[in-house]
Amino acid sequence: MDTSFLSPGPITWAQIVALAAFLFALGKGADWVIGKLRAGTKDAVSPLTIDMAAVKIQVAAQNEALHNFKVEVARTYVTGDVITRMERRIDDLVTSMREEMAATRREMLQAITGRPPR
Repeated sequence: MDTSFLSPGPITWAQIVALAAFLFALGKGADWVIGKLRAGTKDAVSPLTIDMAAVKIQVAAQNEALHNFKVEVARTYVTGDVITRMERRIDDLVTSMREEMAATRREMLQAITGRPPR
């Protein structure tokens, strides 16, 4: 059996170029195969994606229904009496704040000036 082709010898430029071309072609081939494998999964829409889109649509519909319900409750149950009570509470709060501010001002003036309260 002739094994002279296995003996070490000088490497020529042609062999280096052929090796580079072979490795390049091997890389391109692997890239092509991977691209073909991925293309099948990219084009197909998975059932989970479809289910997720359906859930998002249902959530949006529920949010809209909740908003409409809140508006209807506000129209039905918020009457003039409720608004009057809320206005009275707000007025009481403002009056209370003014009284507290006046008392604080009197105490600060008395502490600063040292005069007895009037």
